[in-house]
Amino acid sequence: MLEILGQHPQKLFVKATVIRVKGSSYRNEGAKMLFSDNEKQFGTISAGCIEEDLSYKSKEVMLTRKPMIVTYDLRSEDDLDWGLGAGCNGRIDVYLEPVQWNDRNKQILKHLNLGRKVASARVLEPVDLQMNLVLTEEGHTIGGIPKLQVHILEKLTEFLREDQIIITEVIGESKFLFELYEPNDKLFIFGAGPDVEPLVKLVKQYHFLPIIIDLRSSRCNREVFPDAHSFICEHPERLIANENFDRNSLVLIMTHSFTKDKKIVNYFIKKRPKYIGILGPKQRTERLLFPHSVPKWVHSPVGVNIYAEGPEEISVSIVAELIKVRNEQRVLMKKQKINNL
Repeated sequence: MLEILGQHPQKLFVKATVIRVKGSSYRNEGAKMLFSDNEKQFGTISAGCIEEDLSYKSKEVMLTRKPMIVTYDLRSEDDLDWGLGAGCNGRIDVYLEPVQWNDRNKQILKHLNLGRKVASARVLEPVDLQMNLVLTEEGHTIGGIPKLQVHILEKLTEFLREDQIIITEVIGESKFLFELYEPNDKLFIFGAGPDVEPLVKLVKQYHFLPIIIDLRSSRCNREVFPDAHSFICEHPERLIANENFDRNSLVLIMTHSFTKDKKIVNYFIKKRPKYIGILGPKQRTERLLFPHSVPKWVHSPVGVNIYAEGPEEISVSIVAELIKVRNEQRVLMKKQKINNL
């Protein structure tokens, strides 16, 4: 959403954020979408159950420049206008607020692009107090909330540490919305063959940052991969010797070279990144790791098994697996939180 604001720096938008869900819903708490002044919509927060009504509400917010909270109770079986069995069968609270490109959003996006998390707190009620405070992972602050600065900062620090997505809490006489901004996951793709082209285009759509790694400058460039985040035109062996990959890295090995793959795979087996996928049949991966067995956490063959044929379908299966890995940790944390309660 911040990228869209940055692309239209003079434009006023209304951002809709799901801040509370009771029962089932199409999207979880923290889901967002944007409404522009020319009625264009970016993203979705339901299966189409509430977007039309939200578009009318967004016009009011845009006119008054004041945020509002809208509640949709889709649990009634008698109301045929809502829900329609598309997963929207709960109560959903949506926070609508006027937003535009400013220094605060610019700073947030800057930290996200550096791979760092950011947490924000802003006043929900009373609506006239449109104040906010942002805390970065390094401890830097942006903005401020007078009188409650110390209390809010303590809560933001705890919120950032616990890796929650979004919560509301009353502090003093005001109600606050605490929200986490997370950087898109970097996806390191070793190899720049033709089969990587549809993959890069697809992973970009699902908010991964594809980084192409290949020695061939004729392939490892913006002309071949216009949707890539960045390029590393270097020999994989030299790169893994110098690059500091961490446990949050997502790695795809698609060089089609057994010798290169063997060195890359054996390097990352020791690092154990969040995700490692290896193109090719399981037997090939077994040969790459011989005499050791293939760990269960290694995705080989890569992708969800949809009996894919050709680069396009294989790309779909890989992206599905990446989305699953990305969402699994969040779901597990949510379940753990419920169990603790």
